[in-house]
Amino acid sequence: MKKTLIALGAALMALASCQSLKEEWQPVFTFGEIEPEALTLYTESTLPGFSGNFVTIKDLKSRYRSGGVEISGNTWIKGQVISDDRSGNIYRELYIQDATGGIDVKVGKSSLYSDFRLGQWVYVYCDGLTLGAYNGMPQLGAEADNTTTNEYETSYIDLQAIIDQHVFRGAYADPVSPVVVEEADIKAALSSGYTGELWGKLVTVKGLKYGNEIFALLYPNSNLSHKSSNPENRVFLSSPQNDRDRIPGFDYTWGITTWAMSKAAYIGYIRSGKWDTAEVGSGSTRYGPITGKPKDYLTDGITLQSFGFDADLPYKEIMIKYATANYVSHYFTLGDTSIQVRTSGYAKFSDEKLDERILDGSATVDITGILSIYNGAAQFTLVDEPSISVKVY
Repeated sequence: MKKTLIALGAALMALASCQSLKEEWQPVFTFGEIEPEALTLYTESTLPGFSGNFVTIKDLKSRYRSGGVEISGNTWIKGQVISDDRSGNIYRELYIQDATGGIDVKVGKSSLYSDFRLGQWVYVYCDGLTLGAYNGMPQLGAEADNTTTNEYETSYIDLQAIIDQHVFRGAYADPVSPVVVEEADIKAALSSGYTGELWGKLVTVKGLKYGNEIFALLYPNSNLSHKSSNPENRVFLSSPQNDRDRIPGFDYTWGITTWAMSKAAYIGYIRSGKWDTAEVGSGSTRYGPITGKPKDYLTDGITLQSFGFDADLPYKEIMIKYATANYVSHYFTLGDTSIQVRTSGYAKFSDEKLDERILDGSATVDITGILSIYNGAAQFTLVDEPSISVKVY
């Protein structure tokens, strides 16, 4: 794979090498669909170099080893498309599914819905690609570039020439019907970790209740490094890991009633004062609430220099100055199992308010989407807008 990438343009890859350091969701620009007549649709008999055998997605995922593994040999998988980036809630990723499971193929393009229709068959030539994980979630992509940390075991397949060597469009078919799963199925998948058969599949979970909690990780200056080694540039909106640390009566939704936050909504939430007690820091390193200033919290000269003249501003003002759209994870519960619904701030429905019946706990909901695993927890990605994906009863 390395030789192929170099031969096809190392200079172009250098331009893209920092992409995995960015937030995984960025603005999505959608264009008109390409007419089917303009596309080449392959069959198994016309696939270049195809030996006549596929491995299942389940079998492919069984090859995973911690740190990622490069797939070698004439290895092919096939599946139907279950993702659609039209709403902007999925970014530069293509999810496909066969009878044994689903997988995230990191096709590094936006407006993928123009080339890959829901239900369409897709063939993937895996030789030279890397099978990895992001916080436990199976992914198939290019090898991790040298600019990334261990957080990323794969990178995007960015170059069209590389995409064309590995991802082949097949026949159109009816969209895949979601599988209805029970709490026991989710628990079994969680206990299996990476190999859980539900991860990357289109599923429906019924009878969920709103958990009155959210999770969001905010970066006061989005232009500065915001890895875990930079706690001075991190703010968590979450509930305590230990129940004993919970504050009675505190609203752990942090006043967020929308599925996510556009830039304008993010600024509005900051100015509302509902986040004033949120602390700057990460893990055991905590500095103080966002109403304070970097220069008052941080004594390390190098750290202070990273904020420059902004070190004399309250964190709240820094957050407004460098505001961007932000994701939000809303917690729902099924029995004693927690499931996050994570939405991009760039989704077209990011500022749509959750149904009042969800927020006040008077309703149960059925949610349909792609189920993934994130740091040992189950997580939904909505393919359609909430009016379609979230049924309220």
